[in-house]
Amino acid sequence: MEGPPPPGSLVALRERREALIQVLTDSFATDVIDLEEFEARLGRAHAAGTVAELDALGADLAPRPGGASSTALAPLSVDTSLARAAAPARVRALFGNVERRGPWVVPATLEARATFGNVELDFREARFSAPVTELDARAVFGNLELIVPPQLAVQCEGSSVFGNVESHGSNALPDPDRPLLRVIGRAVFGNIEIHTRLPGAAAAGQRAAGRGPRQPQLDGSAPPAPRALTDGKRRE
Repeated sequence: MEGPPPPGSLVALRERREALIQVLTDSFATDVIDLEEFEARLGRAHAAGTVAELDALGADLAPRPGGASSTALAPLSVDTSLARAAAPARVRALFGNVERRGPWVVPATLEARATFGNVELDFREARFSAPVTELDARAVFGNLELIVPPQLAVQCEGSSVFGNVESHGSNALPDPDRPLLRVIGRAVFGNIEIHTRLPGAAAAGQRAAGRGPRQPQLDGSAPPAPRALTDGKRRE
């Protein structure tokens, strides 16, 4: 069995991965590749184990010329000192909608439940308190959407009963110097979806890029306005 790569090669792999993710992001932002291709290549980039694999993924995409504008991605890091300030470890929506977004602190373990409702967790501005975040996601006659930035590594496994668990990048290679989101999902007559979105993208732009409208309530009426949770505090 092969052991872990030497430290030097791990650094080179990390730097090449970050450079490729930036090229993919710029290519998507300038319409060189579409959303489906963007998410597919990102998933393969996070799972790549060699520099050669990464080079092949971006061989047909040129980096932005010097001085050209770029959709700069801030490096993701882990700050274990934030553990005490982490948001509540449970997010639940029952016949309603709950959103968590902004610069919230992600706990090491998180439980999300959508039962006849919608839960949206946006990790684009989140701060991570542990190298690996374990997310237990369940959707029962509901929808659970995870929005992640391009540079966040994701592992996903799940099961469904008349439902759907969808992720474009589910086999990310662990790296001790970058956070990893590990999702274990189960959908029963519901949906769990993981989507990559650029930092700062507006809600309308997100839906235009592939997000569908929220599902109506059982009586056909529109769902209630979502309750936003920022930094773990609920705002009505």
